[in-house]
Amino acid sequence: MPQKQQPLFGKKTLVLGGLLLAVGAMVTLIGDRLSLDYLAQQEQVLRQFQLEYPGLVYVLAVFVYVAVTGLSLPGATALSLLYAWFFGFLPAVVLVSFASTAGATVAFLLSRYFFRDAIQTRFGGQLKSFNQALEREGAFYLFTLRLIPAVPFFVINAVMGLTNIPTRTFWWVSQVGILAGTCVYVYAGASIPRIEQLADPSQLRTQDIVEPRQFAKLLDQDSTNPAGLKLRSNLTEQDRNWLDAFSDSSGDVTEEQLNELVAMINLVIKRPSFSLENGSTQVNGEDKKVPALESREMERQVTKANRELLVKAFPRHIQSVRPIISPQLLVAFCLLGIFPIAAKRTMQWIRAKKHEPEDHVATHPA
Repeated sequence: MPQKQQPLFGKKTLVLGGLLLAVGAMVTLIGDRLSLDYLAQQEQVLRQFQLEYPGLVYVLAVFVYVAVTGLSLPGATALSLLYAWFFGFLPAVVLVSFASTAGATVAFLLSRYFFRDAIQTRFGGQLKSFNQALEREGAFYLFTLRLIPAVPFFVINAVMGLTNIPTRTFWWVSQVGILAGTCVYVYAGASIPRIEQLADPSQLRTQDIVEPRQFAKLLDQDSTNPAGLKLRSNLTEQDRNWLDAFSDSSGDVTEEQLNELVAMINLVIKRPSFSLENGSTQVNGEDKKVPALESREMERQVTKANRELLVKAFPRHIQSVRPIISPQLLVAFCLLGIFPIAAKRTMQWIRAKKHEPEDHVATHPA
């Protein structure tokens, strides 16, 4: 009998090809729309959409987060910060926590479906002891990895999908292990009043102005500070009138006044044509048009440089740039990752001491 001819492409290969095409199409169609630059331009539109369709916004947010993490696309950290700014701390913690775990589980199952059988068949002998260790303490290893920020999120999902760890165990351990990092990122995002400061962290923030009323007075026309005079000269007449009225007024500074002051300054210091240092209106020594992408990057660099000069000019009134995720937080994450290992070693040592045979006391003959 003639042998049955094997298909040129297997079922898994076709499914994987279709999935990669879908991912490519998604990145091509909406990749730019998920960038912080684009979302910063649509801030008012996003807020209006949230007011009109509050329930739909949560559904779309969960779907996007699960899709990004499930398909191992870049941007999960930016989405965590964005959702925190958009929804607030507590709603974002719940949303990001469950959506990230769901997406991780999807990536875990995709890795298991497409690659585990091939890996186990080819390297089963070498992986035997590793699989046995995972059967005993797989939850502990996974929990430890989830607490260490140096290990990429998608790598953990993919590698765990190649092992024999149960899906249910992967889900609940990831849910608990991801929670600490989720709270940190969400807290950082929730402390940012405007999405523009996520797209360009070098801009001023409202909490960076220590003495807003005194700072406004220093920008008056009779100021002897060159940076203040230059900044003021680039404001519109309407802005200068508002600034004078704000510096002369009494009483507490409202949040609206502080936001307007910060927005006014950020609008000036981020212009590529403006510089507190030399006032140059040229690009690389000559007047010319630059592509939009280069212009945005130049805008960030100019903003950062001008902000640093403002801090030097007004050290009592403007705080220096504080990173959203500080090195101290990263060290804390690493310590969290070491803690369960140290706890486990300690418990093993205690159990070993407990089961050590007791020394027999020699008795003297009567």
